[in-house]
Amino acid sequence: MSATVHDTPRDRLLVAAEARFRRFGYKRTTIEDVATEAATGKGSVYLHFESKQEVYMAVVEQSLDRFIESAEHVLAQPGTAPDRLRAVVELTAEHYGHDELLHSSLFGETDLVEGDVARMAAERQRQRIRNLLEELLSTGQAEGTVRASIDPPSVAAVLFEIGWAIVRSGLENPDPDQLESSLDILNDLVGLGLLPRPGNS
Repeated sequence: MSATVHDTPRDRLLVAAEARFRRFGYKRTTIEDVATEAATGKGSVYLHFESKQEVYMAVVEQSLDRFIESAEHVLAQPGTAPDRLRAVVELTAEHYGHDELLHSSLFGETDLVEGDVARMAAERQRQRIRNLLEELLSTGQAEGTVRASIDPPSVAAVLFEIGWAIVRSGLENPDPDQLESSLDILNDLVGLGLLPRPGNS
């Protein structure tokens, strides 16, 4: 019978590690803490991970997988590319407003994470989300709802930076009206730049 969620030793270690990292942060969590949380020994942790940094990155990846799954569901809904992009930005603001692990590892502004591991986790998140945006643009081109002349990787990188500026502003100043206004502007700008133009691809 195939293993279910949390049935493998590695899964159980990640559940324990996530609980510790969310409660105490990266700095104040040790491999021994993770082993104790998982009711096992340190040797068991090192069978699956080479270091605390590797454990943390695996936890970030797992949490990011949950966000990406939600984002992919949003992107699968009907609508133009600007509409779906707006929905992803809204989802991101909501998700990162509640997921302190991802928030702290991306922005590096809390005691939960520090230094090189924060930079590695942040870059991994940026890359995964840029890939998601690139896929949105490529799909839009195939559907004829996005201009064929744009370069999806380049545009995805720019959209990521714009979208994250809006998300960060929304997280720092949680004013729903301001977020709504910023999303309206984003929708207009993206629509002008991405949507096919009559007589021009």
